[in-house]
Amino acid sequence: MERFLGLASVLLSISFIWPQVWRSLRHNTTHGISPFGLVHGLIGATLWLSYGIHERIAPVAIANTSFLTAQSLIIYVAYKNGHIERRVISGAYLVVVAILVFVTPLPESLIGITAVCISGSAIIPQFIHVLRTDNLHGISLTSYTLTIITCTVWLLYGFVISDFMISAQNFVAIPIMLFITHKAVSYTHLRAHETGRNL
Repeated sequence: MERFLGLASVLLSISFIWPQVWRSLRHNTTHGISPFGLVHGLIGATLWLSYGIHERIAPVAIANTSFLTAQSLIIYVAYKNGHIERRVISGAYLVVVAILVFVTPLPESLIGITAVCISGSAIIPQFIHVLRTDNLHGISLTSYTLTIITCTVWLLYGFVISDFMISAQNFVAIPIMLFITHKAVSYTHLRAHETGRNL
């Protein structure tokens, strides 16, 4: 069971973000995506990468490496459209490097707790952004659906390997992602009704 959930976690984590990357690049938009949430998620994923390296948990390290690559592409689209300033991006990547160099050697409990707090709260800016905006054109429903499934599998994987750090953030993330997905589906149906076609 451990091996199956580990493999499923990696495969889902590698795949869930890429529909969002594709939508952002294809439509050249990040409407509905919180710029702060993008940077916050980048830092959180780096902490999880650090935790995976420190604890030698390959699924965690591989999944977060893929996420960092994908998130960087979305950040590029946001930057290109003037939604994130260059200095913010530069600062974020300096933090990424600092985490990998200086945090990885720290005790695993400190890395894990920090990763749970930062990564677990990364969905909050997106949640607030979605509450405040009506334009959710940039949100990929495929990505959010896969994200909910992915978080559920990571939650189970954490229980199976008795690593509460891996499970913890998903207790908060899953309900928020369900809400965001519901609002994005409503937006898509409304737009389809207004234009008389499927988006």
